[in-house]
Amino acid sequence: MTDRIDQSYNPAHEAATAAAMARAAEAAAAAEAARQAAEALRAQLSGGAR
Repeated sequence: MTDRIDQSYNPAHEAATAAAMARAAEAAAAAEAARQAAEALRAQLSGGAR
Protein backbone atom coordinates (compact mmCIF):
# COMPACT_ATOMS: atom_id res chain seq x y z
CA MET A 1 0.00 0.00 0.00
CA THR A 2 2.89 2.40 0.65
CA ASP A 3 4.05 2.13 -2.98
CA ARG A 4 0.73 3.70 -4.08
CA ILE A 5 1.47 6.78 -1.96
CA ASP A 6 4.76 7.29 -3.85
CA GLN A 7 3.10 7.59 -7.28
CA SER A 8 4.10 10.68 -9.20
CA TYR A 9 1.64 13.51 -9.77
CA ASN A 10 -0.22 13.10 -13.05
CA PRO A 11 -1.81 16.35 -14.26
CA ALA A 12 -3.72 14.57 -17.03
CA HIS A 13 -5.28 12.26 -14.47
CA GLU A 14 -6.12 15.22 -12.25
CA ALA A 15 -7.80 17.01 -15.18
CA ALA A 16 -9.75 13.90 -16.16
CA THR A 17 -10.88 13.41 -12.57
CA ALA A 18 -11.98 17.05 -12.30
CA ALA A 19 -13.88 16.78 -15.59
CA ALA A 20 -15.59 13.58 -14.47
CA MET A 21 -16.57 15.20 -11.17
CA ALA A 22 -17.98 18.20 -13.04
CA ARG A 23 -20.03 15.92 -15.30
CA ALA A 24 -21.30 14.02 -12.26
CA ALA A 25 -22.32 17.28 -10.58
CA GLU A 26 -24.15 18.38 -13.74
CA ALA A 27 -25.92 15.03 -13.93
CA ALA A 28 -26.95 15.30 -10.28
CA ALA A 29 -28.30 18.81 -10.86
CA ALA A 30 -30.24 17.63 -13.92
CA ALA A 31 -31.66 14.70 -11.98
CA GLU A 32 -32.77 17.01 -9.18
CA ALA A 33 -34.39 19.40 -11.67
CA ALA A 34 -36.22 16.47 -13.28
CA ARG A 35 -37.37 15.26 -9.87
CA GLN A 36 -38.70 18.71 -9.02
CA ALA A 37 -40.45 19.00 -12.39
CA ALA A 38 -42.06 15.59 -11.92
CA GLU A 39 -43.18 16.57 -8.42
CA ALA A 40 -44.70 19.82 -9.72
CA LEU A 41 -46.47 18.00 -12.56
CA ARG A 42 -47.79 15.37 -10.17
CA ALA A 43 -49.14 18.12 -7.88
CA GLN A 44 -50.71 19.92 -10.84
CA LEU A 45 -52.37 16.74 -12.13
CA SER A 46 -53.66 15.71 -8.75
CA GLY A 47 -55.06 19.22 -8.21
CA GLY A 48 -56.79 19.14 -11.61
CA ALA A 49 -58.42 15.77 -10.94
CA ARG A 50 -60.39 17.06 -7.97
